[in-house]
Amino acid sequence: MKLGAFILAAAMAAAVFFSVVGKADSAEEAKPPPPLASDARTELGINLFGLANFNRDQVYLNLITQSEWFSSHGDGWTLMPKEQLDRNGWVRELKPGQTAPRPLIMPPAPFRTVQVRCEYKGHGEIAAGGVARVQSQGEGWLTLDLSPTGAADEGGWIELVRTDAANPVRDVDCRDVAFPRGERFHPAFLKFVQDFKVVRFLDWQRTNDNAEVDWADRATPEHSSQVTPSGAAIEDMIAVANRTGADPWFLMPYKADEQYIREFALLVHDKLDPERTVYVELGNEVWNDMFDAAQQAQREGMMMKLGGGDAKRAQMIRYAQKVRAAMKVWTEVYADRPDHLVRVAASQHAYPDLANIILEDADTVRWVDALATAPYIWFDLKGFGTGDLDKIFAAMPGAIDHTMKFADENRAIAAKHAKRFIAYEGGQHLVTSDIALARAVQRDPRMAGVYERYLAEWDKRVRSTLTLYASTAPIADYGSWGLTEYAGQPLDQTPKLRAVKKFQTGRR
Repeated sequence: MKLGAFILAAAMAAAVFFSVVGKADSAEEAKPPPPLASDARTELGINLFGLANFNRDQVYLNLITQSEWFSSHGDGWTLMPKEQLDRNGWVRELKPGQTAPRPLIMPPAPFRTVQVRCEYKGHGEIAAGGVARVQSQGEGWLTLDLSPTGAADEGGWIELVRTDAANPVRDVDCRDVAFPRGERFHPAFLKFVQDFKVVRFLDWQRTNDNAEVDWADRATPEHSSQVTPSGAAIEDMIAVANRTGADPWFLMPYKADEQYIREFALLVHDKLDPERTVYVELGNEVWNDMFDAAQQAQREGMMMKLGGGDAKRAQMIRYAQKVRAAMKVWTEVYADRPDHLVRVAASQHAYPDLANIILEDADTVRWVDALATAPYIWFDLKGFGTGDLDKIFAAMPGAIDHTMKFADENRAIAAKHAKRFIAYEGGQHLVTSDIALARAVQRDPRMAGVYERYLAEWDKRVRSTLTLYASTAPIADYGSWGLTEYAGQPLDQTPKLRAVKKFQTGRR
């Protein structure tokens, strides 16, 4: 699936910031950073992982909101052709011999049989499969038993087997009977988010896809799916912030025009609780040549003859230009409450020189409030196996110190320009295709100690917003990013989350 490929690319991209080996040594000779401000404090944020149903994190109470319609003729599934969907993503008609499966998100643990009632408008018939079983049905409704076990490869789905083209099945809502129809978000998801000061919507917005965007075609809460090519509905992201009291961090698509950015800013301004502070960033890691937006910035920079012919400098200057244009719009919209707007410029953590290029281009500093990087705990697991856990964890203090030295350097650059230094992503970055090793490392109780040390060092040396990556995600060969592997996972099985909660408790 396209989303799976996107997640893989996003995870792999996080590693690139350590690819400039020659630059990495500069942190060893960096000057001491400026002293911390007397009012400086660490605030933990969280990046929400993608909304795909296989991430095992039920965000929406409607069990189909985190999936899409597929097409089947009895020999496998493919995505439903767009021409068979209406504007809100409901199936307009089925071809002869065709059915439309739709995966259900698995409810959070503890795993048990859940009674689900599906209600819909229109005329047709819906069946079910996998760990979902139809118990009863009538015109416009059916009930299911959904029996997840927690197995990584399990699935459950409804399947549209008949629909009336004159009055097609639509507005399908399948939810645990314990929850009312009027509620949109799962309370366990909201409870998780409300423990964080900032919530970044990178993966919800599918920013790394660098898709063409049009305000008229964006997803809305009325759309059948919130994993659309343009990402989730902005209204839903605003609602999450309002419901949890978190400050939202939005990313403007690199390809967005001024109208899109202005409409986005106006919607946030009008719908977000005015007491909330909004963070705004242009694209994601536009320094990172793995991503399409970064490649586009470099092409544009070179075509515009920026940077004196140096491709990376041209790329960063082009990014600075785009940042200024986007932030000018947000500055205008938030003119009535500028203290509730944080305009972010992002740079490569292990290549601090890029931050200087960005901030020193034209009047960028006038339109930026914070410099952000991704201070990951990085260690190359190549050549290690499950018998090497002692060696791996023995290397963690050095890895933490290494990334904190870069944090010192970037903070000094930000301070030189009178800007805040914050982290758009952070946490462990231990990636391996050896799944047995990945599981052993991520589940080892010593991982809690790694996070405790990491958070303590950040609090001592940087003391600003640290937005961890990420909320809930399975252990996989593209990385093990989640603080939890699945929603509802017992705390004693989540060393990273356990350390985060301990830190948060100590700060209250």
